[in-house]
Order: sequence, then structure tokens, then C-alpha cells
Amino acid sequence: MKQRSELHNKLDRLGDAEALVVEQVIDAELTDIESNYLNSSWLVTDTWAASFSARLRAHHALNPEPIATSAFEAAFNEACRNAGFEVVATSSATHRFFDTTIITSGGLVRHVSLKSSSARDIREDRLHISKLTEAAWIQDTRRQRDRQQSIITLFQDYRAATDAIVMLRMFPLPEAYRYQLVEIDTSLFDHVDQLSVTQAQHGTINFPIGRNSRDRDYAIRIDKSDAKITVTGVDIERCVIHGEWIIPNPSGVSR
Repeated sequence: MKQRSELHNKLDRLGDAEALVVEQVIDAELTDIESNYLNSSWLVTDTWAASFSARLRAHHALNPEPIATSAFEAAFNEACRNAGFEVVATSSATHRFFDTTIITSGGLVRHVSLKSSSARDIREDRLHISKLTEAAWIQDTRRQRDRQQSIITLFQDYRAATDAIVMLRMFPLPEAYRYQLVEIDTSLFDHVDQLSVTQAQHGTINFPIGRNSRDRDYAIRIDKSDAKITVTGVDIERCVIHGEWIIPNPSGVSR
């Protein structure tokens, strides 16, 4: 094949240092990994999975740290392109709610916010989004009713603009990295429309309204110091797990 021939020619031009780096990546790409995908996933086709898996392997061939959000965004978008999807990445200056627009080969349009997490206290059954979005109005809002309306309006605007949050979560294993790709449909935030003036004053608000921390679907935190909205305690049962990967750690020591 022409592509293979061109690759061989490029390899012949590498010096020893460059060849060593390339060899590490090649070894990682040839290493077997464990993976599992949702059969009915709108996202993870065979081609998408192969492309994304290759990028996970390449990352950890050279880097012991989990994939950060910016690297995840790049890997996600490139896997979508390789799968034949149309991808429109959105800069934060253009839109603050979502990161990319995906149009699948079947015509499905999804405005997606991309997140990643490798927190040391990560849980199997609950998700935590440290920053859903900025909310500069928090520090300037004085009247209680204004606070309630601002929270409701923000989540209505968020749902109108964003279809889903797609999060890549990393669970460290003794000699590997376990990644999980999770989707949260933003319709989950419909409950916020029912927020009362009194409930809006709380630092942490459980949803559906009236639930406690054990049986809630999720909670939002209004962080005045950082002017941001945090979503915490999202029940994994309210999410879609598109896929999981276990990537061996070449160094044998996981973070």
C-alpha cells in the first residue's frame, strides 16, 4: 500500500532518538487492550472505537499522566472525523456552554460539552463535574428572587444550547488505566425549573427537589468565590456508558 510505503520511508529518515520515541508508540499500539462498547451507542462505531483507542494507547506510550480535557477533546474530535462524522469545534470565545458539534453519518446533530476526570476520590456510582459553566452573576446578585431566577435561566439556556455532556473518567489500576466514556443528557437538568426562592439560597441543592444526598439524582453547587456552577453526585444510572478501555501502563505504575 502507498501509505505503508510512505511510512517506511519516513521511518528510515529518523535518528536514534526519534526512532526510540516512535518505537514506544508502535509497541503501545500493538499491545492488546481490554475494551467494551455499548451496542446501541450513537457515538462509538467500530471505526470511532479503533481511532479513539489508538489515541489512548499513544498518549500512555509517552505519558504516565491521565488524559487531560484538552487532549481528550482532540482525541474525541479526531475519532469522530475518522468515523465519518462532521465535526465543528467551538472556541470558548464563541460559545461558553458546549465544545463541539457532531453531525453523524445518519444526520443526528449533537452539541456536546466535553469533560474529563481523574480525581483521586472518583466514584463508580456517582459523577462530579467541578465546573459545569461560569456564572459571573453570582457575585453581584443580592436579592433572593434574582438568585432563583438567575439559576433557572442559566440552566434553561444551558439545555437549549447543549444536548449532552460527554465525560472521560479514569480509574487507576495497579498497572493500567481504566477509562470510562459517559454521557449525561442535559434533559436531566429539567428539575431546576422547579427551584423555589428558598431552595435557591442553599449552597448545595439536591434534585429532584426534596431528595437527600443518598437518593438524589444529582446536586448543584453555587460557588460564589469562583463564580461557577458545580454539578455533583450525578447518579450513574441516569447516564449512558458508551465504552470502557483498560490501557496497560508501560511503566507498570499507575497514578
